[in-house]
Amino acid sequence: MQGKGLLKGMGITLKRFVGKKVTVQYPEEKLPLSPRFRGGVLDLSVEKCIACGLCAMSCPNRAIDLGTAVGEDKKKHLTKYHYLSGRCLYCDLCIEACPTKAIVWDKNYENSTYWRDDLEHDCMAAAAAKRGTAGEPDATAPDGEKGED
Repeated sequence: MQGKGLLKGMGITLKRFVGKKVTVQYPEEKLPLSPRFRGGVLDLSVEKCIACGLCAMSCPNRAIDLGTAVGEDKKKHLTKYHYLSGRCLYCDLCIEACPTKAIVWDKNYENSTYWRDDLEHDCMAAAAAKRGTAGEPDATAPDGEKGED
């Protein structure tokens, strides 16, 4: 019988046409990320960090630049923590080397930029901004309401 392949193909097409949609409309909907996702920007927990520098030493491309200082309590404290995502291989060696698990990947994968300078991230400033807005009312908002931008 001629046309058997054509009929079989049309049958598959009709079945897919009336079935469940598998395409996700990307900007409006996002697929859930795998727990093993490596990418985005490093998310630093300043409270957990002991400023040992193992993350910077384990990075093969020197994508992490951190500065430390000894405080009055004779312990090291972070003074700066810069992450250069343009150099990063996303190899996960820095996260594995951290003894206190103070750095993890954030789940933001939309990091494209036009300028190379935008690929440098100040993780301490980002952590401070996150702490400042997490559940604390804005000082400029009346009656303790959170201010909205």
